[in-house]
Amino acid sequence: MTLWLIFIALTLIIFFSGKNLVKYGDILAEKLQLGKTVVGIVFVASITSLPELITGISAVTFANSPDIAAGDVFGSCMFNLLILALLDGFFRDTPLTTKVHHGLTLSAAFGIILITLSLLTIFLGNKIPVLGWISGGSFIIIFVYLLAVWIITRYEKKLISKTVKEVAFLYQEISLRETVFKYGINAVIIILSSTFLPKVSKDIAHLYGFTETSFGTLFVALSTSLPEIAVSIAAVKMNMITISVANLLGSNIFNIFILAVDDFFYTKGSIFEHMNYNNLWSGGIAVLMTATVILGLIYRAERKRLRLAYESIALIMIYFTGIIIIFRL
Repeated sequence: MTLWLIFIALTLIIFFSGKNLVKYGDILAEKLQLGKTVVGIVFVASITSLPELITGISAVTFANSPDIAAGDVFGSCMFNLLILALLDGFFRDTPLTTKVHHGLTLSAAFGIILITLSLLTIFLGNKIPVLGWISGGSFIIIFVYLLAVWIITRYEKKLISKTVKEVAFLYQEISLRETVFKYGINAVIIILSSTFLPKVSKDIAHLYGFTETSFGTLFVALSTSLPEIAVSIAAVKMNMITISVANLLGSNIFNIFILAVDDFFYTKGSIFEHMNYNNLWSGGIAVLMTATVILGLIYRAERKRLRLAYESIALIMIYFTGIIIIFRL
């Protein structure tokens, strides 16, 4: 009972701090003249994905379990896209993917590229050259991640420059210094609260006999994705839909970057060489779900006949089918 109370308390702290993080992230976007997509992908996603980073480093150093690190990353990617589908239920008229601009297709596409690169690195294993103990695939992943952030930032700045006359400055009374300070405070609260989530979640789920891959894909991924849930719901409630979607897609990009960072901490050889091939399933499902999101972003249906758009229903079906497959493995 105590563990559940701690779990709920941490979730509530993350939710309310996440709401503030979104607010000051939006103000930061205005002050620095950055697009909301950049704020969602860089400033918000990097904070909400820190539990995956902390958990991954802990998994490969103290727990000596590359599969928990991989399961957490790929499971979080899957779960983030499931959150995207569930957020669609907040809107009755048009699909969530219709309420954001086409630029988010860039983020989703880079998500597919990065996940695929990580899966190839796992599949090829010791066939990829290493530098010390670090796989060459890790350096490629890091390069592509930085390239993705650069391209998305340039795209957003071009978009802003074309519509600069239409931009309304809503936060003139709040200084940049105050914005950065309050953004930083809420970021620290989320980081500290998120640090304890995986341990509490593992203790709650310890009664069940799961493999490291399946345990990481479901339970650890669920607990480390709670910041994304909290922040995304808060953003939708505040009508900052672009930041919400960008946060989820950006978290997936950052998650694969985390996998490359984990490789630096796992000194027994390349982390990818020591991962079970079952991780290819969860990564492949994440790719399939991301492709489904891209279909929704491109097609942009004007109305939806059901409470959830067709792509959202497809995402839910793919996720749970994937979970069943992974657990049967």
